[in-house]
Amino acid sequence: MMQSAETMVFGKTQKGGPAAAMQSAATFNERAGLVAHRQATDAVSSEGVMVSETDIPGARIITESVGGQVLGQFVQPAPVHGGGGVVAAQNAITIGDRPVDQSDAAAIQAAETRATGSSVTVPGGLAATAQSAATHNAATDRDEEKIKLNDVLWV
Repeated sequence: MMQSAETMVFGKTQKGGPAAAMQSAATFNERAGLVAHRQATDAVSSEGVMVSETDIPGARIITESVGGQVLGQFVQPAPVHGGGGVVAAQNAITIGDRPVDQSDAAAIQAAETRATGSSVTVPGGLAATAQSAATHNAATDRDEEKIKLNDVLWV
């Protein structure tokens, strides 16, 4: 399912991406006799896989998830156009003490990608922490339990 979703968005399965890792794990588990060929986890069966795209100034962010859990994010640079076909400068972002949401996580991922030159989210890195915080906040109703941007940036 993830391979199909990746192919729809990227035009092919991403080398070293979530679909490739999932296929490798599934092949290993099937050969070990732990799962049947067409068997799927409850998360995949009930919630499926999702590959979503978010366009922000200067980048296109693709997020891949299974059962609501983010497995990978990729950032593809995109020019920011102003009038007359001239590339416009991107605006600075002011960060306040508010709960982290998905757009914040995407912006942090884009900034991390520009800074590192890598489009792969580093496990335990700032972008991964922001994504975890956004996922937590989306599942939490009480504002006092939500993780704030300052909490993520000062880790």
